[in-house]
Amino acid sequence: MATLGRDLWWHQLGVTIAARRRGCDLVHLPAGLGPVGGGFAKVVTIHDVMPIRFPEMFRPWYRNYARLVTPRLARSARAVIAVSQTVKRDVVEWLGVPAERVTVVPNGVEPGYAPLRPDDPLAVDLRRRYDLPRDFVLAVGSIEPRKNLPRLLEALHLLRSRPGPNRDLTLVHAGPQGWRPDEVAAAVQALGLADAVRFLGYVPPEHLRGLYGLARVFAYPSLWEGFGIPLLEAMACGCPVVTSDVSSMPEVAGEAAVLVDPTSVEDIARGLAVVWNDDGLRCGLVALGLARARQFTWPRAARETIAVYDAALA
Repeated sequence: MATLGRDLWWHQLGVTIAARRRGCDLVHLPAGLGPVGGGFAKVVTIHDVMPIRFPEMFRPWYRNYARLVTPRLARSARAVIAVSQTVKRDVVEWLGVPAERVTVVPNGVEPGYAPLRPDDPLAVDLRRRYDLPRDFVLAVGSIEPRKNLPRLLEALHLLRSRPGPNRDLTLVHAGPQGWRPDEVAAAVQALGLADAVRFLGYVPPEHLRGLYGLARVFAYPSLWEGFGIPLLEAMACGCPVVTSDVSSMPEVAGEAAVLVDPTSVEDIARGLAVVWNDDGLRCGLVALGLARARQFTWPRAARETIAVYDAALA
């Protein structure tokens, strides 16, 4: 009911009332939600169209609401901001917005995400607090179908079942439970990975920075992303990345990650193994990732967003 009230009352009526009371010339809706009407100029940021494109990955209420509201909201806006070229193509194709009204403004990475110093006490604290192994694969994000955790777990099981240096591979996951988390728990049990996987739940940003810094590999084999900020967070912290070769992830990662087919357990395992075992590759990815992350800043995003405001009001 809280979601129903928020979506129907605040995003459709509350925002309109607030904007009219304040005499706004332009309203920016940065979460991709807001009033279809309102009678005022709007700029809307679309982060993805996944509830429309992949409805089976989302809760029934949200996907039905998005299917009805998002296309109308985007078409009623004076300008649409897309967070990646991937999202821009989807906005044009799936929401019916002319390409000339869509501007790509990439997200940034918070400046607090940076490599751990060798003497940083945070490293000792986190290892003790979360009982972390010396080396581990890190995964980040809410537990939900599109994050592709069951296949990541299958890849972990595959590597641990083979002779060689991967038999002690451990996965640490940071992020809250989302939708259908029982499927992930069932996969852990079915694959016999109870001792090889740690689910930390939500962790504060400072701890997340430290986890990136301690991890040997960051795995992000999502089925689809409009952007994928965790990629940049990991890179900014000096953690080598394995991610999917679909949607926005190659666009964000550039040459600074190993790309895998997220629908192939074997390919996910290949990507993890090559980064886990190749010190030279891992060092190269760290250097490339640090440089890549520096290209995505919030001041840059702010400047480009202001330019969209100016054009929308012209």
